[in-house]
Amino acid sequence: MTWSTGFYLKKVLLYLLYPSGLVLLLLVGTAIYALWGKRRGKRRAFLFLALFLYYLSCTPFLPHLLLKPLEKGFKRPDAGVISRAYAVVVLPARIYGKSGLALEERFSRETWARFMAGVRLVREHPGLHLIVVGGSWAGPGARYLARLGSILGVKVEALDQAPDTITSARILRERLAGKPFLLVTSAHHLRRALYLFKREGLRPIPYPALYLSHQTEPVSPWFLNFLPDPVYMEITNEAVHEYLGLSFYYLRDFLKGRIHGKT
Repeated sequence: MTWSTGFYLKKVLLYLLYPSGLVLLLLVGTAIYALWGKRRGKRRAFLFLALFLYYLSCTPFLPHLLLKPLEKGFKRPDAGVISRAYAVVVLPARIYGKSGLALEERFSRETWARFMAGVRLVREHPGLHLIVVGGSWAGPGARYLARLGSILGVKVEALDQAPDTITSARILRERLAGKPFLLVTSAHHLRRALYLFKREGLRPIPYPALYLSHQTEPVSPWFLNFLPDPVYMEITNEAVHEYLGLSFYYLRDFLKGRIHGKT
């Protein structure tokens, strides 16, 4: 499976806009400026900004502040709402398509949580059909989850063609037209996913498989909250990714006159 140049360019640009990417750019800029610049005050300001952004991103305060608005309002629906659904659609996170890996090595923690939430739903509600849509940059993705589903005794319809959320929505446009379905993904990803799926005229019912904000809750003793931990940088990047994606699609649709269905 091959993705377009635009897809890879998007990923590179997103990385550079993540806090980790901005830190890298600021530190590189500082190094260049230190070699050829003349005004030390600006060099110090750039260096301080890079270190401050790195520190905030590696402690729980910034990721918690970013995640709470994204996850707010998303609760798991009750049995009555679930009974009205036609299918369960799982949007996996990262899947590793590299050859030679064991099946259990192919899935990120978020992918495991999202898929197992989908498996639990179809087991508790046997009338539901389980669909996994999403590929891996290095090859097949959803089909590995279909294989895992087979081991667990659950039939999975695997759609590998989609490298991102917007493509997933387009692929399912005709398949699920007019039918309500449970959209299973992480809580912080739901706001963007719902927006994109509804743009295609689909009827998703949000189902948060996991919440990342609980990982950023204060811990005891209190001083541990001020110690940098790389796991917080990853969570910060996840949150910023969602804000960037939402901003991009809102702006693009606004410029095209598509906000609220207007043309």
